[in-house]
Order: sequence, then structure tokens, then C-alpha cells
Amino acid sequence: MPVSADQHVALGQSDAERIVLLHSFYPGYWWDHTDLTVAVLFSPDVDTAFVAAIRDAIATWADVLAEEFAIVSLTDVTDTARNPQRVDIVVHYVPDAGGIVWGGRAQCGDHRCNNVTVRSDVPDLIDVGVPDYDAERVYRVALHELGHALGLGHAEPLNETNDLMGYGWSVPEPDTTPVLSTCDLQALGVVFAWAVDGVDPYPSPETWVTCDQAGGDGKSRPSR
Repeated sequence: MPVSADQHVALGQSDAERIVLLHSFYPGYWWDHTDLTVAVLFSPDVDTAFVAAIRDAIATWADVLAEEFAIVSLTDVTDTARNPQRVDIVVHYVPDAGGIVWGGRAQCGDHRCNNVTVRSDVPDLIDVGVPDYDAERVYRVALHELGHALGLGHAEPLNETNDLMGYGWSVPEPDTTPVLSTCDLQALGVVFAWAVDGVDPYPSPETWVTCDQAGGDGKSRPSR
């Protein structure tokens, strides 16, 4: 997978047991097309290093998809979109999001995920000894939230796995390197099963996938 070494993400196997699919919680949370566009929305007075970090995260996903799951594309149109609100995914960079606990959040529904928020100030409920995250942390949070935007839920066990879609790489501080994994891509194959099969779009009936190296069989499981 063509990702530069300075982007601080590992590529390989997950150490998770399974990855949940978000449409199992939010029925409208699935894509009915595969040529996805994304734009970063930000105020003109923000530190551009953080905007660049978010765009690096978009580029990482775009490269990985092109190499490993080419049926889905992710195109950064930040510089060309006249109205970012009309693209598929809008990543809002908000430096100071206020006294809340999350570092990033995806809000999705109706076959799309049109709003992702990423912050750089440390939430009031988390004490890491500094008031703001650095660009590397913002890059990693953006990677995680873009995974949600594509349709992935969390990897489990949530606080122990180093999979990108878990929290183990960010808790406790300082961060370790998250793994954008083969299991993440396997899960996307379930999310976009209709495209893989070449049929009309439909929400997958599966709710999660197991990850081979954690002792599972690598199979998806139907909803119950």
C-alpha cells in the first residue's frame, strides 16, 4: 500500500476480535454509490498545518482504497468544490470545540455521511498535560473518523485493540501507531457488498465482521 513513512500509520493485520458495521446501529448509514468525494471546511484564520494533516488522512485512505479496494474511490475536492456542502463527506476542522470528550465525530444518515468534525484542542474531560493536540494526533483522529464516514464502526475490544477503528492506539497517552488493517478493508467489503456483487445498492444485513488473526474465521455475521 503506497503510504509515505511520515504519515504515521501502520498497514497490516488487525489485533481486534471484530469490527462493527455502523449501519447495524444506524439503518440509514450506508452508501448507495462508490465514487465518494470529500472536502475540508475550515476558517481562513486556522493553522494550516492541521488542515494539511486532515488532507493527509484523506490521501492515506484514498491511496489504500486505490491499492486494496479499488471498487470504492475517495477524492479530495477541497480546492475545487465551490460548495463543500454538496460533496459526499465534509470534514469540518474546528480548532476549539468546547468542553466535550470526543476528539472527532461523524454524523451520518440517509445513505451518506456528510458531516465529520475534527478538533485540535484537548477536550476538557481529558488531561494530557497540553491544551492542544499536535498535527499528528489530528491526522490520526481524521483517519479514524473517515473510517466511520466510510461505514466502519468500532473495533473490539475497543480500548485494547490497536486497530485504527479502536481506541487502544490513543489510550493511554501518548499515542501509539494505529493500524489501518486488512480487517478494516474486509469490513468495507461487507458494507459495499452490493458493489462487489455488481447489483443494485442495498444495506448489508451483516452487523459485524470477525478478524482472522484474533482467532475468528474472517466471516461476517448476520444481524440478530
